[in-house]
Amino acid sequence: MAQTWLWIGVISMALGSVFFGFGAHNAKNEAWSRLYTLNFFICLIASALYLAMALGQGQSTVYERPTAWARYITWSLSTPLLILVLGFLGRSRVSLLGSLLGANAFMIATGFVAAFSPDPISYIWYVVSCVAYLAIVYMLLVPYQRDAVRQRPRNQKSFTHLVAVHLILWTGYPIVWILAPSGIDTFGQGYETMFYTLLDIASKVGFGFLSLNTFGKIERAGEVSTNPAAQPSLR
Repeated sequence: MAQTWLWIGVISMALGSVFFGFGAHNAKNEAWSRLYTLNFFICLIASALYLAMALGQGQSTVYERPTAWARYITWSLSTPLLILVLGFLGRSRVSLLGSLLGANAFMIATGFVAAFSPDPISYIWYVVSCVAYLAIVYMLLVPYQRDAVRQRPRNQKSFTHLVAVHLILWTGYPIVWILAPSGIDTFGQGYETMFYTLLDIASKVGFGFLSLNTFGKIERAGEVSTNPAAQPSLR
């Protein structure tokens, strides 16, 4: 079962990277090219790491628990790009982007330590990682949305939807972690792989499509300048 879901991950991420790659190549302007390119690398990184796991690499048994440490490599490389997508859409301040990226790095690092720690120490690190995630939740719900609406006042509903989808998907990861063999072990590795694969597809390929849809709404609302020098940037 686990192997099947890993190959589903490989195929899904590869198809996503092909789609976003063609989009970046054929983008009508620099702004669209940037957005497509970010999503392309998110999916490309994930497809490579899923391929490694499908080929039997990147997984170990730690304290009698099966641990796919390659996932943490994927998350450490792809989640910063997801945050940059959010920053691009909302024209976020550098200070806010830096805080989000820092909290995200801390969250993944402490989650990795949790996965490689014996019980009950693993649960302590899990809680620390969740606290970092709650900091991300706050920053996206409050300063990010406030700044995004100030930059794109005609798209308040779009950003509310964007952030809601993002947080719902990301909240699924710590839930799976605590229920899987890495935590209290309520289901086996096969279901763990299935849930993580579905979350990854939705939060990378699916969220990529949502980001394109959101930027399309921003453009149709006339909140993207036609002046190349004033195009949205990661500033």
